[in-house]
Amino acid sequence: MWQIAAGLSVGSGFMGFGASRKAAKEIRKQAQMQAAEIRKQRFQISEIASQQHLQRLDTFKDTASTNTAMAAFMGRSDRSIGALRREEARRYGQDVNRIREQERRDIEKTEAEARMTIARGQASAKAAKAQGTTSLISGLTGAAMLSASFGPKGT
Repeated sequence: MWQIAAGLSVGSGFMGFGASRKAAKEIRKQAQMQAAEIRKQRFQISEIASQQHLQRLDTFKDTASTNTAMAAFMGRSDRSIGALRREEARRYGQDVNRIREQERRDIEKTEAEARMTIARGQASAKAAKAQGTTSLISGLTGAAMLSASFGPKGT
């Protein structure tokens, strides 16, 4: 009778071990899938930055045209028109740099989030595997204790 209990203990340990290993594999797979979804956001971030850049370029062109028209209407010199253009070009350059820098920071942030998702998945998978190993050891220890208590001498 004790042999059946020992066998059940060993079987239970191995079943727990196998289930934990499967769970760990699934946890890692889910983390990889989540990280891939997070990384897809990079393309959206780049698209938004490109749209902002194009909007700013349109504004720059409109402002340059307006400045030229206003200067001509007011009879201003080419030198003053040039100064207005240079100032608007400087602002345009600053805005484009700001847009690109924000894009870079946002992409870095999403990549860091993806890496953290994978790291959390790996940690959870490792914990699941450790739990499975503990289950296996517990089952084997239980079987060994039964065998020591009721083994050949106490059959």
